[in-house]
Amino acid sequence: MTFRITHEWLINIPNDFENRLEDEKLIFWKTGMTIIIVAFRIPEETGKLELLNQIQKKMPDDALEKLVSTKGKIAGLGYTQIQKRAGKKNRLALYTFTTSDTSCLQTAFYLDDPSELDWAKSIWETIIYLPASDNSPASG
Repeated sequence: MTFRITHEWLINIPNDFENRLEDEKLIFWKTGMTIIIVAFRIPEETGKLELLNQIQKKMPDDALEKLVSTKGKIAGLGYTQIQKRAGKKNRLALYTFTTSDTSCLQTAFYLDDPSELDWAKSIWETIIYLPASDNSPASG
């Protein structure tokens, strides 16, 4: 099912996920998997590549894998990391940042089963960006 995050960003999440809005974060979950999505505006004086460079510099040293994605007018970075949880089983996390010229979609996938990583990457790769001009009534 396609979910509209903002007027610019859409994501396809299977129907078997529950969802809720909490503290301006869109949260999807089902047994063994949680996805948290936050969208924010990029400051006017910061371009998308500059933002991604800043994010890249802040990636943790213990990242297992670093990812780069470019598609049309958007670009993205991601990395995987083991999320250590006190008193609970560790899980694999995929953190992604997908940018347009005006906004960034930050998505975190928390996976109890590491074999779900390729699925999480495919969801990230299919995030849909609709530029504001494509959303206006005059463009139709």
